Amino acid sequence: MKGKIYSIRSDFADELLTKDVTSETYTYTEKKNDHLTSHYIRVLAKENELGKEIGDYVTIEFQDIFDHDLRDEIAVAIQENMQKMLDEMHLDPQKILVVGLGNRFITSDALGPEVADDIMVTAHLYTYERKELLDGTRNVAVIQPGVMGQTGMESFAIVDAISKSYEPDLIIAVDALATRNTDRINRVVQINNTGIQPGSGVGNHRLSLSQKTLGVPVIAVGIATVTSIGAILKEALLQTDIDADEILSALHEHNNLDLVVTPKSMDDELKHLSYIVSKSLNILIHPGYERL
Repeated sequence: MKGKIYSIRSDFADELLTKDVTSETYTYTEKKNDHLTSHYIRVLAKENELGKEIGDYVTIEFQDIFDHDLRDEIAVAIQENMQKMLDEMHLDPQKILVVGLGNRFITSDALGPEVADDIMVTAHLYTYERKELLDGTRNVAVIQPGVMGQTGMESFAIVDAISKSYEPDLIIAVDALATRNTDRINRVVQINNTGIQPGSGVGNHRLSLSQKTLGVPVIAVGIATVTSIGAILKEALLQTDIDADEILSALHEHNNLDLVVTPKSMDDELKHLSYIVSKSLNILIHPGYERL
């Protein structure tokens, strides 16, 4: 008798789609150009096959991050999709809190802090009414709450406390995510308007950051920086005639297939990924950013 089938974890909504993408609980469309493939999912019902919260999920795939012009194209695509989400949510935020989630001392989890370092912060200028410095900007504050092992506190508790003090119209959370496809590591970004669970990329789920928990609209941005041993094994087994699900389920009883791995190129690629995300956010939150 077969045991429970081992399920490989993924933070990406489009990786949870079956071959038949027709459903009454969500809609799915795909768009492509020469460099990017975009997947659009709208979850319509609380109970759905994807196990996701009601809302919008946009995934943008790319292949090359070493070309400067292409990095800028990716950044613009992220910004345009985030702006579309804001428009559909009828939001024109004037005060924005950017949250860089993760541990900057672990390269595969450092995306959030690295992006946070490069966001143009203006909240202090608005506090002191430095009007001559504010043209083309919005009121923006940035925090890096770290991880529980560094602070002893949930990221949620820190973000919630600061949010109550700062009173933003929008929270943008940036974090590292996990993919079940090795080809997508450092090559796919997901945007959603349903929030995020800090630590999800390394399987350490904490309290979620969402409008439901924080009382403020949340847009989450994440890039796949890790995958699991189980995902790598499944990709290899699918190249054979072996029943991959049966083997993985048996192995998982005695081995931790959820251990995460990242490519050795992560150090070099992180700077390109953080550039892409930080530029997209700066363009989004500061209307005059490109001329400042």
